[in-house]
Amino acid sequence: MFIVLITNGFVAKAQDSLINTDSSSCTFDSYKLDLLVKNDSLYQATILLNDAISFSKKYNLKNTEAIASNALGKVLTKMSNFKKAEKYHNTALKIFDSLQNQKGIDLSYSGLLNTYVSGKNYPKFDSLYPIAQAVSKTLKSEIYFINLENKIRKDYYSFDNASMLASSTFGLDTLKNTNFDSLNYSKNYRIKNLKQNLFQSFQYFNAIAGIKVTNFKDADYEPLFAINEKALEASISKDVRSYRKLASLNYYKYLYYTNSKKNLDSANKYLLKSDTYKYRALDNVEQQSRRNGELVYKIINAEQELARLHETRIKEAQNSQIFLKSTIIMSVTLAIILTVFYFYFKARKNIVTINKALKASNSKLISIDKDRLEFFSILSHELRTPIYGISGLATLIDQENDNIKKQSYLDSLISSSNYLSILIDNILQANRLKFEDKNLRLKPDKIEKIVRHVVSTIAVAAKNKGLDLHVYIDESDEHEYVLVDKVAFSQILINLAYNAIRYTKKGHVSINVFEKSRTDNDITLRFEVKDSGIGIKEEHRSVVFSAFENKTFLNKNSSGSGLGLYIVKTLLKSHNSDIDFTSTPNKGTCFFFDITFQLSLAAKNESSSAISPKRDIHVLIVDDNKINLLITKKNIEKIDGYTCQTISNGREAISIVKEKDFDLILMDINMPDMDGYEVTKHIRMFNPHIPILALTALNSNEISTKAEAAGIDQIVTKPYIFDDFKAIITSYGNKQNQCNIIDTEAI
Repeated sequence: MFIVLITNGFVAKAQDSLINTDSSSCTFDSYKLDLLVKNDSLYQATILLNDAISFSKKYNLKNTEAIASNALGKVLTKMSNFKKAEKYHNTALKIFDSLQNQKGIDLSYSGLLNTYVSGKNYPKFDSLYPIAQAVSKTLKSEIYFINLENKIRKDYYSFDNASMLASSTFGLDTLKNTNFDSLNYSKNYRIKNLKQNLFQSFQYFNAIAGIKVTNFKDADYEPLFAINEKALEASISKDVRSYRKLASLNYYKYLYYTNSKKNLDSANKYLLKSDTYKYRALDNVEQQSRRNGELVYKIINAEQELARLHETRIKEAQNSQIFLKSTIIMSVTLAIILTVFYFYFKARKNIVTINKALKASNSKLISIDKDRLEFFSILSHELRTPIYGISGLATLIDQENDNIKKQSYLDSLISSSNYLSILIDNILQANRLKFEDKNLRLKPDKIEKIVRHVVSTIAVAAKNKGLDLHVYIDESDEHEYVLVDKVAFSQILINLAYNAIRYTKKGHVSINVFEKSRTDNDITLRFEVKDSGIGIKEEHRSVVFSAFENKTFLNKNSSGSGLGLYIVKTLLKSHNSDIDFTSTPNKGTCFFFDITFQLSLAAKNESSSAISPKRDIHVLIVDDNKINLLITKKNIEKIDGYTCQTISNGREAISIVKEKDFDLILMDINMPDMDGYEVTKHIRMFNPHIPILALTALNSNEISTKAEAAGIDQIVTKPYIFDDFKAIITSYGNKQNQCNIIDTEAI
């Protein structure tokens, strides 16, 4: 509505457009817009810019839309509407970024900086300034000096005289050493006398800063009197802010002759000149208000008239619909009455059948509830058993002096810990019930290596029960790798193996891998897990893989949560496979399944992680848990060439990354005050290159999207295997990523 009203008020002035359609492609007339702004025709500029944005959206001219939006933000800043100005600058920045238009991004950053400094939003200015200057410097754009002028203005407004002196001195030196004819200008035309105007501005702020920093000493007034007032006046845009600059120049001369020279005639002369410029500024404000007053009055009247017309139309529409609504309500009511009678008599006929179904359903629910209560009772036992073992074994290790017995206790402790970790993981995954849609994270690896790792995990458990553990794997090419989700596939084998150990009192447990077939691109393997345990009766085949029913066929005193086979079945669905078994009661069971793996096109470089870095790699560990910090620190120190520092607070982590150089950051996610996502986002604002790894107990699939959005490079899930952890850490250390720091002195 605002656009239409403005257009009606300025139809005579806005007959032309900022978009040129004479050529084969549409272009934006920045020169015409800058003339309007220079002549203080802000409302006319607003009309043309809104027309340009509408035209660009209609014909999908993204680049033109972005230029017009950024220009409208600049006009709104001049009108002191800083909130809307920021919105339009950000809209332009988003479009330019999607188009990968670096010049446009440079212009948008500059517009935002101007808005922030004019609106006194200094925190946002300080955050964006180094980013904007880096872009301008890369492009060798004149915007670099305009941004620097905004920085000096910000120092002036915030009374940071030391910074203003340093920035203006740097600006003057850089101007002298820069050939403006060689710059890559951001617009399709060059601003007249830009270098001279910037020089006058930098010289003015430098003189003011020099006086203030040294507390108004006589000698420090020399740069002020060296300023050519006519040249300074020629360089300004004759707006309120510029006349204030001239007023301040003469006021400081007045102070000099009043306090230092005691020359009242000269002092009064400069005070009179200062007041004259102040009155000009006030006169400009009054004239501008008078020019815009009539238009604002018309806009308000037009809006009120449109509101009255809209209200009248609504009332007429309401009156015309009353009769229709009454008729519809009566018809619907009659239809409802007839429908209610129909379903009432139909329900009477079906009520007996429904009652029977409810009774049957209630019986089934009671049975399911009983099974669930039994499940949680078993689960309580399964959790307490390894926890008791871990606590007791830790005490025995502390009390035992014999190293051989200590090692035996330690092996049992690790076994109990592994079993507890797998049990908890099974419970959490069964609770989610989403394995059918699980996305596998495929990476090159060797099946033999994964199977050997599984065997090492369950070996102590088998040994503690006196069982023989056999492994057979068909021979394959030593350099052959397949694409496999190591975590998901290991969980399948571990659950089957633990299940076999759990229900076998004596004898053996075997894990066998056979090659069934292969092509140029893939290989099909059969996996078997056999035991000499209690076996499964054929009548129980239908409930073996159910999460809460599979305990019914087992001895009530048997251990196990009953989730293992259910987890295996659902995980295999993600591998496009299924599981089956053969069994003889009291003689043993053999579970088997087939999986087709895609062969890896590129061999995995196992030795890459073992290469020592050319220099020491310094790692920062961020975790609020002291035990986790200690464990991670010790694991890092086991890696040759790696040192580390620990921090338990997110805000302290941000500060230390600013102060010191780190090659890698290990970041915990769940921390009080500021979590790992927020810490990472802050670090990415000033250091986008340093690798940041999330070291967390959360499931990686659940947090991967959020972690990627925050800027986290990789997720390492706790608990982890040290060799895998070392491989990940060294892979980032060997890259030796370094941030490119821009030297502003070298422009």
